[in-house]
Amino acid sequence: MKYRIHLFITILLSSIFVFDIAITTAKPKYKKDFLYREGRQLMLNGKPYQCASFNSFQLCGCGHDYELFTDEQIDNLFASLPKNTIVRTWATPAFNHKTDKLVELAERHSIKLLLSLGDGRCGCGDFDGAANGDGNGKKPEWYKDGFRKQYLPHVIKMVSKYKDSPAIAMWEIINEPGEADWATIRDFLHEVAATIKKYDPNHLVESGTFAGWAYDGVANYKAMHDSPHIDVGNLHEYDYDYQNSNTIESPHFEPCLKAMYELDKVLIVGETGIDSGDNCRTSRQRRVEAMREKFDIYLGMGAGAVFVWNLANESRHCGFTFGVDDPMLKMIIDYPVNKRK
Repeated sequence: MKYRIHLFITILLSSIFVFDIAITTAKPKYKKDFLYREGRQLMLNGKPYQCASFNSFQLCGCGHDYELFTDEQIDNLFASLPKNTIVRTWATPAFNHKTDKLVELAERHSIKLLLSLGDGRCGCGDFDGAANGDGNGKKPEWYKDGFRKQYLPHVIKMVSKYKDSPAIAMWEIINEPGEADWATIRDFLHEVAATIKKYDPNHLVESGTFAGWAYDGVANYKAMHDSPHIDVGNLHEYDYDYQNSNTIESPHFEPCLKAMYELDKVLIVGETGIDSGDNCRTSRQRRVEAMREKFDIYLGMGAGAVFVWNLANESRHCGFTFGVDDPMLKMIIDYPVNKRK
């Protein structure tokens, strides 16, 4: 009898020991250094994540010669940023020849890239489906079925190639889809998102949308993101200069945030900009102060990330673009959420 009791206790203790090992050696639910989400919260390595950063389509090689970056300058720029900062740029069918180098440098410096796979405004040579060239938008027929000819194979190629890279923060389906009814754009976004997840289950998918006003209301904006394959919604806002209003919180922000929260998904402010530079009504320093206020509001209210439009190597004109010597870049680098990542 004593032997049986002893044997039972030994087996029980062994089971507890094995169970304990199983708990302590269990793999985390996330991939190390890959951005992911838990509901409406971006996450990185088990911790909540937010980011204040910038756009720079010049990084992909698009822009005036004086705006562009050499590989060495990109290396230095990425080295100057806080680790795990997200930078948004293009990887479109027309401009993806620098993506390999961008990913290499981003991996070297623990920077993450938000790569837009197409441009709804047909900029930087992405004229597939364009109505009248650069800046004019794509034809409605392109969103119905034309995208499957050139764009979709490009998407499959890109996401398959970089699916194992932690340098990819998320894939943006297309920058600012428009020029078609909201339901057509919804179907387009849903099909492309499902395709991305099929070939790359490791990364988040973000829509690239404007805001509710662009799609006949917030209800439609919400429906466009109601796919299990879309993780992140996007808002673009330039309200500060609209009618010289000096608006800090866009009136479109809270409705879009509410729509994404009802879906239990993330909202980012993919673009926000303020005109500044020589002979502008807003000084460079005031632009920095106003953008910091925008960061405070948007991130404080729950946006996953906010991206200023737009960093170039050099800026020579009054406009949204700012150069590397502008105080905006220093403010972004020093902004508190970037120090906590």
